[in-house]
Amino acid sequence: MRLDHAFWPDVEKYLGGDDRLLLPTGSVEQHGPAVATGIDYIIANAVAGAAAERLGVYCAPPLCYGVSLHHAAFPGTVSLKPSVYLVVVKDLFVFILTQGFRRIVVVNGHGGNFGTLTAAALEVSYEYEGVKVAIQNWYDVTAVAKRIGKEFGTKEGSHATPGETSVLMYLKPELVGDVSEVKPTEARWEKSVYSPRDLRSRYPQGAVASEPALASPEIGKELFELAVEGVVDVMERL
Repeated sequence: MRLDHAFWPDVEKYLGGDDRLLLPTGSVEQHGPAVATGIDYIIANAVAGAAAERLGVYCAPPLCYGVSLHHAAFPGTVSLKPSVYLVVVKDLFVFILTQGFRRIVVVNGHGGNFGTLTAAALEVSYEYEGVKVAIQNWYDVTAVAKRIGKEFGTKEGSHATPGETSVLMYLKPELVGDVSEVKPTEARWEKSVYSPRDLRSRYPQGAVASEPALASPEIGKELFELAVEGVVDVMERL
């Protein structure tokens, strides 16, 4: 059920009996030389859409842009500043709430968004009584993380990973190029904030401590289905 494909009387009728909404979020940023820049929001949108159909709830259009400043040295990256993203997300939450939705699950596909999404959720939960907002990274669903760990181990890495590449191979194979040309990189990602130039100098192809060449659509199908199940469970418990 797509909110952007709905007629308003149908939404009004829906809100008379249900108050749940799924909101996909992601980014437009480089993911190495052989993976489309929109992978984060594309996967989040697909997972949220499939979960919405299973639950019989509405799924909002994806918020495609996210916090990706550290990838700015790679062409094709388009980012919002965290301060701007916080305002945008909170404003979306507030408008959604005033429409009558009270339980929101954000299906997030980009790790750089998580802190700001959580901050926005905390603010609206404090300011609006009875509101429930859950932020769920699809790749952090327990079953997904376990399957990724079993299949790829430390070669999963931190960015342009074989896990997410596998899911995109399954969903939209035309958006994945020849990942065999992406060279494995060392796990040198420290707990620090990199400037765009520093990140590109450390990881010139854009993949961070990962081996996307290990990806396969078969694993992607498994991960996608596990992610959908995980999001359904989060919504059912909200």
